[in-house]
Parts: sequence; structure tokens; C-alpha cells
Amino acid sequence: FGGFTDIDKTANSLDQYSNMVQNFYVVGQQPKFNDSIILNRDLVCNQMVLENKIDIDIDEELVELHIEHKDDLFSLVNLVQPGFFKNNELVAVTGERMKMDAYTEVSAVVTHPAHTGKGYAKKLVAYTANKIFAENKIPYLHVAETNTGAVALYEKIGFVTRRKISFWNFMKAAK
Repeated sequence: FGGFTDIDKTANSLDQYSNMVQNFYVVGQQPKFNDSIILNRDLVCNQMVLENKIDIDIDEELVELHIEHKDDLFSLVNLVQPGFFKNNELVAVTGERMKMDAYTEVSAVVTHPAHTGKGYAKKLVAYTANKIFAENKIPYLHVAETNTGAVALYEKIGFVTRRKISFWNFMKAAK
């Protein structure tokens, strides 16, 4: 992660960074950039926060994922982008990403397409959010505004949109 103090002076820094990676995101206001990189996509997300613990019964076993689950996790994430195991198959996950003094991000909420509609995402988000509350922090997340099913789920369990935020996807321009 990186940041800018002057949005009008980002072009040279982005050009330098593009020499280290072929594809990257900048979050927030659209930065200035030159023709050495291409704006591939503007992913507009809702930044949502949760103010109260989620009251939900989790009547199935949740498994905390560790290094021995990495192949299962990568397979699921690569299948659908964001756990529950059914018959030894990882079918749903969620996690935490950015941790700050007062907030922790709920991240990588993913359910295998053959297992959607069964409440797994709701239970996993509730479990993760309540764990964050137990740490005296506030859960928040980012979700693409076009992912209306996920937005509806998050709103149903109590998340509210704090603001819209853009994730600007850049790529190195072909020479």
C-alpha cells in the first residue's frame, strides 16, 4: 500500500511503480498519470461499516483456516474471487485484511457457486464481525456497488454504506 499527499504530483510515482509491477490499484481519488500506464478500470465500491454485533446462531462447525488449507483456499478464491467445508471441500470463506487502531476490514467473502443461498456467507461475516467487535474494533468492508446480492446481504445484517470509494486499476502500457 502507498499513499499520496498531493494528488497533482502522482504521475511520476505511478510511472516508477509500474516498472515494478504490471498491474496495480490506487484507492480513492483518481490520480494523475501519464501515458506510460493505462487506466484499465474504475471499480466503484461501497465502503460499509457495522455498528452493532450481529445476533445469529451458527449451527455448523466453522474451521479457522491455516497454512495447510492454502490449496483449498486458492482454488476457491480463484474460482469465484472471495470457511465452510462440505464433504472435505472448502465451499465458503471470509477473512480479515486491513487492521487499524479502531477498525478491521472484513475481507474475501466468497462462496462456491454450487453452495450459494445456504447462509454460509451470512454466518461467516457474522462470525468475523463479532470477533472484530470482541477486539473492541469496528468491522468494515468494501464491496463492488455492482455486486447487488452482496450489498443486500450486508445491509440485511446491519452494515451501512459509509461512502463510495474507487479502486483505480492501472496497467503498464505496451511499449
